[in-house]
Amino acid sequence: MRYPLHHEKYKLFLDELNLLRGQAGLNQTELADRMGIGQDVVSRCEAGLRRVDVFELALWTHACGTTLEAFVKKLDERIQRHQLPGLL
Repeated sequence: MRYPLHHEKYKLFLDELNLLRGQAGLNQTELADRMGIGQDVVSRCEAGLRRVDVFELALWTHACGTTLEAFVKKLDERIQRHQLPGLL
């Protein structure tokens, strides 16, 4: 069963991931190299074809020069701007 609210929040999560990589000035290949994974994994994650676990997210944020905490705070702000219940 799909939960539309969670789906919408996950879309915002993916948008924030893409924004983070862009703000870091990295393409998918550069990010993948920093994370020690294949570019195809980054592509599938950003397209929503593969879920990102918390350990990958921590690695992703670090590779982009920020922290997991800072990312979650920005994501929560984005979710609240869309008038959805926040994360925190």
